[in-house]
Amino acid sequence: MEKEAISNQPLKDEPSKDEPNQSEGTAISTIPAIDKLRRFCFIGSTDEPVYTTPALDLVVENNFASLKELCSQVSEDELVECLLSVLGSEPNEEQPPRPDEPLLILAVFFTTCEDEKKRNAVRNRFTDLITSESDLLLFVQLVKRVQKLLERKTPFNRTVRKAVLNWYGTKSLDRLLHFWSIGDGNRWPAHRDLLYRLHFRHANFLPEIIAALRLLSSSPKELSQWPDFLTPLTSFRETIEGVVKLRLLTDPEQAISIVKKLSLSWEHVPFHLLHDPRLAHFLIPHMSYEQLLQKWPRLSRLNSRVRPFAEQLLDKKKLKASNVPPVRLLLEDMRLRKPKKVVNQLVLPSSLKNKNTFKFQCATTSFQKASFLHSVYEISFGLNKALGRRLHITLNLEQAYLGKYLSGPCRSLKYLDALVALGFGYFRSDRKVTVEFWHDRSGKLKALPWTNEMSVSEAKTCCENQKVGKVRQSLNEILFRALLDMQNTFDVFLVLVPGAARGNPENNSKCLAALMDKYREKRNSNAKFIMVSLRQRQRSMIYSSGRNENLLELCSLDKHTPRLINAFVRNKFY
Repeated sequence: MEKEAISNQPLKDEPSKDEPNQSEGTAISTIPAIDKLRRFCFIGSTDEPVYTTPALDLVVENNFASLKELCSQVSEDELVECLLSVLGSEPNEEQPPRPDEPLLILAVFFTTCEDEKKRNAVRNRFTDLITSESDLLLFVQLVKRVQKLLERKTPFNRTVRKAVLNWYGTKSLDRLLHFWSIGDGNRWPAHRDLLYRLHFRHANFLPEIIAALRLLSSSPKELSQWPDFLTPLTSFRETIEGVVKLRLLTDPEQAISIVKKLSLSWEHVPFHLLHDPRLAHFLIPHMSYEQLLQKWPRLSRLNSRVRPFAEQLLDKKKLKASNVPPVRLLLEDMRLRKPKKVVNQLVLPSSLKNKNTFKFQCATTSFQKASFLHSVYEISFGLNKALGRRLHITLNLEQAYLGKYLSGPCRSLKYLDALVALGFGYFRSDRKVTVEFWHDRSGKLKALPWTNEMSVSEAKTCCENQKVGKVRQSLNEILFRALLDMQNTFDVFLVLVPGAARGNPENNSKCLAALMDKYREKRNSNAKFIMVSLRQRQRSMIYSSGRNENLLELCSLDKHTPRLINAFVRNKFY
């Protein structure tokens, strides 16, 4: 009994300075303003624990009022600490999936805060918050949208101007030259417009910094003649002229000699030059797995000889080191395998072509392109890092849904494929996982016979072989059974269903939250309940906006889904 009591003790969360302060009684407490902002950084919502596929326009317009109110309720130190934890240069595996939301908080704060002392305190940390060129340009874009929403004439105010100008001025010369040298060189118009509005030539910068900023905001054609303003950068002339020549090249075969001479990486080479097989073979081995995955769609189209890419992606050591979840690979594969429709036209005899009374239909045939990434997806299970929690996974395996497709951006992905990619991925990577499914109309759960030796195709077949008809999908039943199960204590309840609204009384979270409070009080004070509504694009129930219910709903599926689950489980937000 003593051993059993020890095994049922809840796991302690790893300490984290940005972790929301929670005790066992927090389940019934109100949510502080700073924790609502932290939640927004991760899922783009302040009042409800619901994540939907984000759209930038709607995020700005729908959340401006609430973000303005929340920013006025927190101190400058709280705001900076919150944003640093998700935007700063410190390595952070659980950072938010994209920087848009935290940058929007910063934009709203700078444009609406009336306390000059608070604005200046946050402005002094601006260079710590904005760590990349892309984040800077995105931040300026968001500021412009907020200013337009406020019907102001200027694109940004004096505080933003000082912050951005100081960001440019504090960068080293090598850093500015690196910003300019990477990519296709198509960002110079954005820098030119921004620097023009900043009046950077009147700033008290060193001559070489001014020259680097003018380099950053000039077109390749303008730079090809080595203009006079580049004189302070004469010591870098060979490299600058080499990169400019690369951007103006039309013959890819000439690129490899320049790349080798200047020891350039793939980041400095415009993508259209990778048509040259010799250049591709030279650069690909030096790319990281994440870079390969990001560029794979364009790489596979630009170069017919995909063997070097294939060899890199099939390397299990690189795949394991990169910690890419199977869901990400499945979605990348889906993008390349979207079905194409071909219309099969009916050929008519010449005697019938002019008769208006003849009616016919054109048959359409859909086909899918073969994608190499699917084989990478199949070998990826079990290679990503474990969540390190005791999981209880519940699946809806109704035959009526297994062959149906998801909605929205994932409409060419089948429900069963998405369910297996997410559920079987956690089953293979973590040791303590229980997988069950609703098997009949009683709402009772039954164990799914997955094993670690199964392949992903065998796991799919196992789901299909259960032959599940109509079921009563009861979310409450999961927690009822868990409360009665004295042999096992769980840290995470993960539910994968078409939609979480089914079997939920009054489409309200009250009953589910009450059961979750009871489980946290009696069995595990750190337990979390996560629902993934794979075929929905909006919330399935009404959640409390004033208290932490320890619930999270993720609608549909995207590449951020696994990272959001991991961050929620580790108390990065609630």
